[in-house]
Amino acid sequence: MVIVAIGISARAATRAIDLARARGVRLGLFRPITLWPFPEDALREATKKARAVLVPEMNAGQLSLEVERILGSARVEGMHRFNGEPISPEEIAARAELLAKEKGKIK
Repeated sequence: MVIVAIGISARAATRAIDLARARGVRLGLFRPITLWPFPEDALREATKKARAVLVPEMNAGQLSLEVERILGSARVEGMHRFNGEPISPEEIAARAELLAKEKGKIK
């Protein structure tokens, strides 16, 4: 599984990866440096073996829509918050663990 994140969500995702890996979830991070032009080839390369892609973001889903456009919506799961409270690493790790269970990667 791969997390695609930018900004403050990428910082939380970095910690979430440590938490999820400790629970047995194979997880990586793709953090684009620029959004325009979007690094489509790099995203495809980073996610080519991933069964799921989690996109935590502090908005209504603009990044996840771009990721869905590139990868197809079947593998992409958005995690959106737009109330001003940051998404915690624990929340991201819990969602990643749930996705991994759904995709059959952990018991």
